Amino acid sequence: MIKFGFLTLFSFLWFLGFSEDFAKWLALNKVIPSDYRYGDLYRMSNLAQFKVPLQKCNIPETTESNHTSLILLGDSFTENERIEKNHFKGLDNYQRFFITDTIRIKIDTTKRNILIIETVERHFRERFVKPYMNLQLVDNESDTGKIDGRSILERIIKGHIPYSAERHESVLFSSNFFLTFKEWKAWVNWHCFNRVDKNVMLSKDKKHILYYADAQSSGIHSSFDKISDNEVTKMVENLNLTYQHYKKLGFDEVYLTIAPNKTSILGTDLGKYNHLIDRIQQHSSLKMPFFDVYTPFKKSKKMLYDIGDTHWNCDGKQIWLDEVNEKL
Repeated sequence: MIKFGFLTLFSFLWFLGFSEDFAKWLALNKVIPSDYRYGDLYRMSNLAQFKVPLQKCNIPETTESNHTSLILLGDSFTENERIEKNHFKGLDNYQRFFITDTIRIKIDTTKRNILIIETVERHFRERFVKPYMNLQLVDNESDTGKIDGRSILERIIKGHIPYSAERHESVLFSSNFFLTFKEWKAWVNWHCFNRVDKNVMLSKDKKHILYYADAQSSGIHSSFDKISDNEVTKMVENLNLTYQHYKKLGFDEVYLTIAPNKTSILGTDLGKYNHLIDRIQQHSSLKMPFFDVYTPFKKSKKMLYDIGDTHWNCDGKQIWLDEVNEKL
């Protein structure tokens, strides 16, 4: 009986290592506390000064329909936990997919069809090294959905459903009791050895915690990596081809959103910002319309990101929503 109990326990833990959805279900149903409740950057660093609960934003009431259908291909800034249908004014239909997925959908030609492509700044260069064609239109409802014909076993073997020890740690050690010990360890590493988690960096004034990928001095994801004018021109050409492609497919309107790296707003004391976003948006050849959040973010005196997270808070998100709803 004891052996059977241990076998069941370790099988369950092994399953959690592969099942991100089930780990999320446990957190959503409050079986375990979410280890993202104080933000993804706090989760990695455990620095107590950035331990602030994520803001809870109000969700508006449903507004009257204006016969509009919105397709949103987005990054983590617009994931389902952050953006919902009711945030938009007057939608008949709303579908949101992750930007890296390949999706087949059917659009209703009797409605005004709008497509928004949203990507965080750190991934923009890799995603628009060629025209973005991940969304495909089909005539039959039965043909719609995410394209991935591989079996679960095939994906595990190829590493596309990776085992993650972090999920085990999330289930077992995400309570405030264990976070206290993690914070003590992080404090000692920082104050005694001037070391923080490899995935984060602090701004020079130590007021903001940032994601290492966009705060490092160089690299395709960095806010400080030099970008040639030729590369900017090529990305603009790919945006224009993307825009023309989806207009020809039948979308009435197609928009771009580049969500600024937290570093590009709050960590520019670490280096010389490459101004990727405004170089794209202000390019004379750009034909694709866009929702500009970089400019109001840069001008604002408010904190527009969650303290311990890479993503915008309620005020930051509302800036984008106001722009979108004005068009809707």
